Amino acid sequence: MAKNRPTKDPTPPPENDGAAAQERAFVAMHSDPRFHELKRRLYRFIFPMSVAFMIWYLLYVLMSAFGREVMGTVLFGNVNVALVFGILQFISTFGIAILYTMYANRNFDSRAAVLRDELQNELDGKEGDR
Repeated sequence: MAKNRPTKDPTPPPENDGAAAQERAFVAMHSDPRFHELKRRLYRFIFPMSVAFMIWYLLYVLMSAFGREVMGTVLFGNVNVALVFGILQFISTFGIAILYTMYANRNFDSRAAVLRDELQNELDGKEGDR
């Protein structure tokens, strides 16, 4: 056991004004109309796509549970409707990811970079004042 242990807790570090400035900058950014526009554009894509995918997925699950005759219909060889539905689930997932990437590149990335740079410059300027 160590005999030279301090008996008191160490002194806490002094208040960091940079953290307070950072918090104020983030709050200001959240009230910026450009930030709200970014969120609106994001939600305009995410909600309809999520609803569409959930309906598509639930159709697959419900058809597998209650439409066994239809899902068991052989299309050719050993391939039936259920297998095609399952493969289309994977394809639609990747398709949505690709669509989102294209949508984000076109609608978010440049605007978000401008806001991020402004926020970073504001934070760097306030930290330089110390």
